[in-house]
Amino acid sequence: MRLGELAERLQLEVDGDPDFEVTGLAGLEDAGPSDLSFLSEASYLKSLAASHAGAVLAPRGLEVGRPCIRSLAPYADFGRAVPLFFSAPPAPEGIHATAVIGDRVELGDEVAIGAYCVIGDGARIGARTRLYPHVVLYPGVRIGDDCELHSGAHLRSGVRIGARVVVCNGAVVGSDGFGFATDANGRRVRIPHRCGVDIGDDVEIGANTTIDSAHPGHARLGFPEARTRIANGVKIDNQVQIGHGCSIGEGSALCAQVGLAGSTVLGRGVFMAGQSAAKGHIHIGDGSLIGGATSVTSSVPPGAQILGVPPGLERRRWARIVAAWKRLPDLLVRVRELERRMGPDR
Repeated sequence: MRLGELAERLQLEVDGDPDFEVTGLAGLEDAGPSDLSFLSEASYLKSLAASHAGAVLAPRGLEVGRPCIRSLAPYADFGRAVPLFFSAPPAPEGIHATAVIGDRVELGDEVAIGAYCVIGDGARIGARTRLYPHVVLYPGVRIGDDCELHSGAHLRSGVRIGARVVVCNGAVVGSDGFGFATDANGRRVRIPHRCGVDIGDDVEIGANTTIDSAHPGHARLGFPEARTRIANGVKIDNQVQIGHGCSIGEGSALCAQVGLAGSTVLGRGVFMAGQSAAKGHIHIGDGSLIGGATSVTSSVPPGAQILGVPPGLERRRWARIVAAWKRLPDLLVRVRELERRMGPDR
């Protein structure tokens, strides 16, 4: 594909030879002379100089010394170019003969249901939604238009999903939360979770991620029902655990192996890096960033940046260390003042 044609299809501008022939896409390190690569900022210019890429997607005003397509978001536009060079795997079409569909199921136009799917009574599936083989929907599940559920995804009763949602392989949405109480005899008894999960539009849920259902005790001010809630545009990586009654704000992103204990509330645009976690019943403010493997144990304000990977220690010793940490800035000031008084030779 000519560079000019590619730019036109991406609705971007060419800088350089529009007739340059692009045969593939690759990162800077792996690109060949006929490949298109990308760089998002000047810090990658050294890598570009060593690259064999014949053309690049690059920000405006950045001198790259080779044909390029100018972009305000090179990585995102590189992603938009991928379907132009790599065909998507075949999707299910129609309703496979082995699918089991219950009573009173509502199917929108052009719904596709793959082999061995099970659709419970009273489920509702929106137009053009595709279910790959072995998807299971419990009774009453609601799915919007243009969704994609991959093999092995399980949605339990009380789950409601918006439009253009992707649920990857092995994800479980709406399972019972980890909720137990101790009865009068000292035994742990389960608290039933029957209040379901709400998922907004344009959400992506990674492979083997689990999102628990809520119970009536998770009612929250401003919401008419006690439910676990994932707002529009949230992106969730693989192997993430979202506990019962959590609420995740619009546009937030949770990387691999993030864990949220029950009733955690994330604001809009929160980013949680891999293996980070949040204690239950806390609020993480809008736009906050939680670093990898960081544990958040108390609420944080909007725009907070929380980092730190502590080692595991005996509980009492750990408590003393945390108490000492809080005093370190003041102690440092006192030490410097003592050094000043004692002079440089002491």
